[in-house]
Amino acid sequence: MLSILLPTDFSENSKNAITYALELYKNEDCKFHFLHCYPPVIFSYEYQIEKGLIGKDIHKILQEESKERLYEFALSLMRKHGMEQEFEVEVVKGFLPDRISRAVSDNNIDLIVMGTKGETDSDRVIFGSNTTQIINKRCCPVIAVPDDYKFAGLENILFPSDLNLAFKHKHFQPILKILELHKSNIKVLHISMQELTSLQKIHKEFIKETFTDYKTTYDILEEKNIADVVYDYQQEHKSELLVMINNKHSFFENLFFKPTTSKIAMHLQTPFMVIPA
Repeated sequence: MLSILLPTDFSENSKNAITYALELYKNEDCKFHFLHCYPPVIFSYEYQIEKGLIGKDIHKILQEESKERLYEFALSLMRKHGMEQEFEVEVVKGFLPDRISRAVSDNNIDLIVMGTKGETDSDRVIFGSNTTQIINKRCCPVIAVPDDYKFAGLENILFPSDLNLAFKHKHFQPILKILELHKSNIKVLHISMQELTSLQKIHKEFIKETFTDYKTTYDILEEKNIADVVYDYQQEHKSELLVMINNKHSFFENLFFKPTTSKIAMHLQTPFMVIPA
């Protein structure tokens, strides 16, 4: 059974990402874990008197109220989308990036689905601060969903790679699951100004072997501006999911985690799956 973590702060951004996850895995045997983190707070003495909180465990009250709200939030979305899978809710004190690794470990999470950015994050970055920190923890695959993206089927998956990573079967399990669920096509894109090295050829053959049971296309483009090429290719070939493997010091990290004026940073409106190496 697939275990999917759905962080939420009850914003429209997180609600949209959760809706995407429910539609994407609607026909999969899975369990959804709804997670809400509330920050530590200190109330003034005057406020505690006004609200009748003197002598009470304020954080316990906050946690119970948040858990009730989260349960109603989750139940409403599950019913709205006709979901029959099991779900559970968890409320913890702290900040999401600090609590995510434990949530993944405690619940045997296979995938996190969340929004690309919070409401206060800059438009000049693809990922907001929380999403960036969680992806960089590399504890679990993440699908980051743009604010206004609506799921309408998944015909094509785009997988750009520099072919420098020694791939393992575990890297492709999240992709294979989606290919199986939605009968999607997989498009493998390599961008380089040089011919493939012997190692890159080996890695390419590994990819071919992995996707042998699925409709797969391979393209090699000779360009310098990788970010813009990925964006243009995605637009031309109408891919509904962009997938990349996040290896430390990889071209992925340099392209997608820094402020940039590239097309992909300014205009990308496609869900993005990031798989830790």
